[in-house]
Amino acid sequence: MKQSKKKLTGKAIALAAAVIALNIIPLRADAAEFSVTQAQAVLYTNEETVIYADADENTAVLTDIASDLPIQVTGVTSNGYFQIFLGNQTFYVNGAGLYNASADGQDDGSGASTVYDRLIAMKEVYPEGMHWTNDNYYAWNGGIYSGGYGCAGFAFALSDAAFGDAKAVIHTDYDNVRVGDILRVDNDTHSVIVLEVKEASVVVAEGNYNGSVHWGREIPKSKIMGEGCYIMTRY
Repeated sequence: MKQSKKKLTGKAIALAAAVIALNIIPLRADAAEFSVTQAQAVLYTNEETVIYADADENTAVLTDIASDLPIQVTGVTSNGYFQIFLGNQTFYVNGAGLYNASADGQDDGSGASTVYDRLIAMKEVYPEGMHWTNDNYYAWNGGIYSGGYGCAGFAFALSDAAFGDAKAVIHTDYDNVRVGDILRVDNDTHSVIVLEVKEASVVVAEGNYNGSVHWGREIPKSKIMGEGCYIMTRY
């Protein structure tokens, strides 16, 4: 994976020192179990950033964090956290708590811009062509399903990055597809997540597309409606 050449600022270094100073919460014996997919990216803090000692909501170290500080991401956990590196130590940030400063979403008044920004932030973590097959599993926070393998797991990972702990619902109103929705397509054999909604098509991201991650495939709405199964939304 491509190594980012961005460097942490003085504010980020100060943040690292603050985190280490406050890291007095011991890991619990029943801490969450998870796996880590290695990644290299620099993402930025936002109003939802919380830093944890472990990938577990009960191990918060710091909750009052300024926005727009660069953070070095070193991986993504199977239960929806970024693994980060601060001050020579590993910590974790909730999936919705970091964003890509270069994302260029278009705000339509519905919150789609924020969702798009969070989805595109994951492109640095899951770059085009990254190996991703049915061996890859992700535990989902959206309810309905506890998690998924392959294409479903990838869609769930991006969905959690965009929506955090919001619960999903299922519908089949294909005139109401929104950015961040997960579409079950190809006669209920493949899952994709929506990046952009056009008049007659949608642009998606997907895992296990020929055994890898793929961003930007455009699918006609007519095909989705003809071969689709259902939509999962967290709005």
